[in-house]
Amino acid sequence: MQTRPEVSSPRSANLGSAALARLLHPINLAVPAVAVAFYLLWQHHLIARIPYWTILATVLVAEAASIFAFAAWGEEHTGWRMWALVGVDLSVIGAVVYAIGWGPVFAIALIIGAADIMRRSGSAVMKPAIVFSCLVIGAGQGGIAIGLVPSLIRQPLAQGLAGLEAAALVITVALLGWFAIGRERAEAELVHRERRFSALVTNSADILIVTSAEGELRYTSPAFERLLGYPEAQVQGLTLAEFVHPGDVSSLEAATAAARDSRQVIVQEELRMRRADGEWLWFEAAFTDLVSDPDVNGIVANLRDITGRKDAEERLAHAALHDPLTGLPNRTLILDRAEQMLSRARRAHPYYPAAALFVDLDNFKDINDTLGHEAGDRFLQAVGQRLAGVLRASDTVGRLGGDEFVVLAEGLSVAAGPELVAQRIQDVLREPFRVEGWSGIPLMITASIGIACGDRASAQELLRDADIALYKAKAKGKSRCTLFEPAMQSAVLDRLSLEMDLRGALEAEQFFLVYQPVFDLDKVNICGVEALLRWQHPTRGVVAPDEFIPSLEESGLILEVGRWVLFQACRQAADWHRLGHRLIMSVNVSMRQLESDSFLEDLAEALSSNELDPGALVVEVTETTLMRDTEATIRRLHMLKKIGVLVAIDDFGTGYSSLAYLRQFPVDALKIDRSFVASMHDSAESTALVHTLVQLGRTLGLETLAEGIEEHWQLQNLQREHCERGQGFLFSRPLEPQAIEAFLSEHNALT
Repeated sequence: MQTRPEVSSPRSANLGSAALARLLHPINLAVPAVAVAFYLLWQHHLIARIPYWTILATVLVAEAASIFAFAAWGEEHTGWRMWALVGVDLSVIGAVVYAIGWGPVFAIALIIGAADIMRRSGSAVMKPAIVFSCLVIGAGQGGIAIGLVPSLIRQPLAQGLAGLEAAALVITVALLGWFAIGRERAEAELVHRERRFSALVTNSADILIVTSAEGELRYTSPAFERLLGYPEAQVQGLTLAEFVHPGDVSSLEAATAAARDSRQVIVQEELRMRRADGEWLWFEAAFTDLVSDPDVNGIVANLRDITGRKDAEERLAHAALHDPLTGLPNRTLILDRAEQMLSRARRAHPYYPAAALFVDLDNFKDINDTLGHEAGDRFLQAVGQRLAGVLRASDTVGRLGGDEFVVLAEGLSVAAGPELVAQRIQDVLREPFRVEGWSGIPLMITASIGIACGDRASAQELLRDADIALYKAKAKGKSRCTLFEPAMQSAVLDRLSLEMDLRGALEAEQFFLVYQPVFDLDKVNICGVEALLRWQHPTRGVVAPDEFIPSLEESGLILEVGRWVLFQACRQAADWHRLGHRLIMSVNVSMRQLESDSFLEDLAEALSSNELDPGALVVEVTETTLMRDTEATIRRLHMLKKIGVLVAIDDFGTGYSSLAYLRQFPVDALKIDRSFVASMHDSAESTALVHTLVQLGRTLGLETLAEGIEEHWQLQNLQREHCERGQGFLFSRPLEPQAIEAFLSEHNALT
């Protein structure tokens, strides 16, 4: 008797060829040996004394049945065919053991057969194995009971042994089945994990690499080819270092060495690797030494593509150190380069000159206000490019913000003196600019430059001193360059102290108004006054408006102070009106006041609370203020006109307003700037310009007023041009209210 061998037979094979293949299997050579063994046992009366040919026939029929079942149903593991195969195999075993008379004892062979079937076919055969084993034992014992099956064991012992064999068989096969179920589940889980790991590795965006301890590539995941473009077959035998940037090879070697020194501890490093097309990609590499693991036997590297992150970091780093508008270095980078420049200068002292130049564009605000912020931005970009083009490659030009630039020059650039560098900058900026989108308008600009050179304790001090020198240059009249001197610092401290005092000046009632008379140039009669702000400082005395009004504008205090001026001027005009002096009161309004949401309410309240006729108040707005945001300005001016006040354009002729816009502005008067009046005697162009401005006013139905009349010839020229109003020192300096009243009384007495 023998068990069925593990030979697979395709279901589609012919029954005859399958049976022949089974018959010719080497295991069937044991059949003759079994026949001989049974014959010897039969001769010595060790098996049942039935005719030998009966035993031999049983063996041959059992083998034939096994061959037929295998050929017919193959290795079936489900359905009725599986039950049939199990039934045939166990029936063959049972037929042989019961035929030789030892059935109740050798029924244990059924357990061996069931175990063998379960080994080949799995836990699915557990139920048919138990069922057919019990059926075989039951059939055998039934045959013994009725005398059809021989037995060398007497009754009732044979029946008892058979019962014990059946119970043992059921328990043993069930245990084997449960063990098989557990093994199958474990194998299925292992297969699932292997497939999942394989799928993850295959579809992962990260590269998985296994190298030898020497760095030779042994395995590369599919992502290696996807990201770098190298097929796996092409890289076998090469080392990882051959794909790494030369500058990162030392980092790779250090990381792998650290991984080997600290077994199974992940060591991370950032590396650049070359793509097949020559491009370099950044990877975050994690190395783990698994050389001691027999399943891996190598160093595992997980590579994550961080090129996008590196690019973003580079852009952020550039943005952190560069001005977003011009692309020039910003304050942070300028300070760093200034520190480096000072360090080089100290090492080479005294033969290594170094300087910082602060460059401020004069009247850039006019361009921004008249042409708009977009044009201003384009203009600043053009200035940055022009500055960079005039300097050496070793020098630095940066933008601090607004219209302020800084230049760091050293060595040969300033060997002949930093003033020459400043002169080159001023010369190149004087050339007309043609900005994209405004090419029809050549823009002119000048620059004031502050220079600080020599050693300093820090870059901050160097830039501070250059800034102080710049302030001094602008105070001298702009378009100048000034070299820093230690005495300038005390002047700046005085200015800062003045600005601090300015914050409490209104509450301390230190501001007061003076009034400059406005005359009818035809009759030379006083017809109005212009309210002018003054500051009575407790220790400095009267501070000139040019010294504190810019600070009011920058700090925003102009809103509060401007409101006070408006109420004071209206109150004074109302008082004079009650005294019989019907003067027109003119008040200057800044850009920030005009843009304020509360300005119109303040104006209406100032008029109503003082019972002043709106027609007796003139709101003066500079030409550059009007052009800042023309659409919004026109709307606000119309609101002013609804209140009933008059509107005048101050400093007319100095801005960039066009005739088209002038027609849209609801204004009543044009004030000709004092610079044109002052140069009428010496400049034919100024005389012609004044004539043009007066005629323009007459054409548009606007009153014209000339500022800064200080000489009789100026008055005569203006009268010839039929300019209607005027003011200046020729008539009177600004006066306090009591002086104005005395001036009016004296003037009325003379007329």
